Amino acid sequence: MSETTSTADSSAAQAEPGSAEQAAAELDATIAGIEHRLTVWAADTGAALAAMSGKVTGTAVDKLIRPVVEELVQLPGGYAAGAGFIANAGLLGPERSYIAWWQGPDLEPVDALANFSPNSISRYVKAEWFRIPVETGQAHVTGPYVDFLCTDEYVLTFTHPVFTRPDAPVAGIVGIDVTVQRLERGAMPALRRIGGRATLANADGRAVVSAAPDIDAGDLISPDEPCVHYPVGHTFTVWSDAVGL
Repeated sequence: MSETTSTADSSAAQAEPGSAEQAAAELDATIAGIEHRLTVWAADTGAALAAMSGKVTGTAVDKLIRPVVEELVQLPGGYAAGAGFIANAGLLGPERSYIAWWQGPDLEPVDALANFSPNSISRYVKAEWFRIPVETGQAHVTGPYVDFLCTDEYVLTFTHPVFTRPDAPVAGIVGIDVTVQRLERGAMPALRRIGGRATLANADGRAVVSAAPDIDAGDLISPDEPCVHYPVGHTFTVWSDAVGL
């Protein structure tokens, strides 16, 4: 993977030739794999909803979404702590939403009582992970943040809009919750190969996972020059040397 700055920090320079680049490539593959899985899922969901010819019901949505969630959360070594679909207003009825979201290997339903309220859409329209994909028609990653609705842990929520046809409004979103703890277990060995203060940062410059013991998830950080920047997925960056602000 190419570097966006010309000089590596001392930690990366002491690593074996190519090891920092290879470690960054491994992190990129992990994040890009989650993003790709979500893109495919969104397309498959949109096609399946379109095939229902406008007769979308909660039962049909559950049957469509639950098997995918089961596969994601029970995948050995996987990163999904929970996943699901939330319908936008209009898919199942005017001013009505619908949540089909489960978490954990036992597939515990999340906020299912909201489906019995005609105003259930109000629970989600202001949430970043729902609002931005619906407004922009683009995939989005929210976090890290404390997920009080589902896991009560620091999470990243990857969401993607679902379309039943290219010119149609957003029918809903599919999403995957990835806990920072799970991501840390997988990412830390690679970060340490990059440097003792290597940090995976989101687009807002907040730490997601860091090899530095004084940097926690959610901390606002900055690169400590000289620093190498490695792009990871669509929106993340690994900084070879980071400091907290």
